[in-house]
Amino acid sequence: MWFVFDNYFFMIVPFAVYVIAATAETNRAPFDLPEAESELVAGFHTEYSGFRCALYFLAEYCNIFVISAVAVTLFWGGWLRPFPSIAWLDIPLNVAFPVVLFVGSGAATLTLVKKLRDPIQQKVLVLVALTLVAMGPLFIVPLVNHAVIGLFWFLLKVSCIIYLMIWFRGTFPRFRYDQLMNIGWKVAIPVGMAAVLINAVLGMVRRPL
Repeated sequence: MWFVFDNYFFMIVPFAVYVIAATAETNRAPFDLPEAESELVAGFHTEYSGFRCALYFLAEYCNIFVISAVAVTLFWGGWLRPFPSIAWLDIPLNVAFPVVLFVGSGAATLTLVKKLRDPIQQKVLVLVALTLVAMGPLFIVPLVNHAVIGLFWFLLKVSCIIYLMIWFRGTFPRFRYDQLMNIGWKVAIPVGMAAVLINAVLGMVRRPL
């Protein structure tokens, strides 16, 4: 069982607290107060351009990747597939699903080629699509599947959490600074501490000494 569903699904509460705190820590909207891009023209990024600006954005997205990887490791089973203890799901999830995902993504990418007018961009997109299609059947090979399936599930779950943070940015309005402090001190910390205590009690009830 993935930890996020442990203790009668109550581990979802600390995961929600973690996601809120991680979004604020990475300065992502709706907690991007140091930058406030929509009001301050990208904030302090205005002072930099070229390579230095690229390093800032690279560091921010590396931070997002690390926080998402920690969330996957702590809550979403790390490299484990869904329902890892059910043996008959091994072939549908570890073999069929990656093949369909890569081949389908490659086929869908090929449909976008006609929308591009630049021949170089068309060739690059065709190359990406063919690479995706070629990677799919590799998961049928048992040796290759055994070597990369853990990395596949880990990166897929990390990508889902990164997408969640990107979705936050385009959905929610920015909080004021006092609202952020209220969320952190009056909501997140008490809820997080209560979740730790309740999960400890539930863990003792489920696994008595």
